[in-house]
Amino acid sequence: MRIGGHPVHPMLVHFPVAFWTVAAAAYLAAAAGLDDRGIGIANFANGAGLIMAILAMIAGLSELRRLEARSEAMRVATWHLMVMATAWFCFLLALLLATAAETAIDRWTAQAGAAAGAGIGFILMALGGWLGGRLVYEFGVGAREKPKA
Repeated sequence: MRIGGHPVHPMLVHFPVAFWTVAAAAYLAAAAGLDDRGIGIANFANGAGLIMAILAMIAGLSELRRLEARSEAMRVATWHLMVMATAWFCFLLALLLATAAETAIDRWTAQAGAAAGAGIGFILMALGGWLGGRLVYEFGVGAREKPKA
C-alpha cells in the first residue's frame, strides 16, 4: 500500500508507538496508585493504539509481497510481524484487564495485570521496532533503490 510511491506503513507505525507508550506509563501509574485518572487515559490511548496498529499491520502486510520469499529480509519481516502481533495482543489483554478492574473485586490485581500486559507489550513493541529498522536500514525495504553498501 503506497501513496505517491511512498509506503504507508512507516507513516502509520508512529501512532501506535506513541499511544502505547502513553498507555504503558499510565497503566503503571495506576497500578502504583499514583493517579486514579491513569486507567481512563491508559484505556483511551491503548484503544487508539490498537486501532492504529491494525491499520499499520494492513499496510505492512501489503508490503510483504515486494520481498523475495526465501530472503533474509523476509525472515526478518516475518519475525517483525510475529513480534508486533504479539505486542498487539499484550496491549489488548491490558485493555481487557483494565476494563475488568472497574468491576473486579480485587481491583489492584486487575490493574497490575493490565500494567504487566502493557509493560510486556512495550518491550515487544521496542523489539519489533528494532526489527522494522533492520528492514529499512539494512535491507532497504520501502526504498526506491537499494542503499549502496
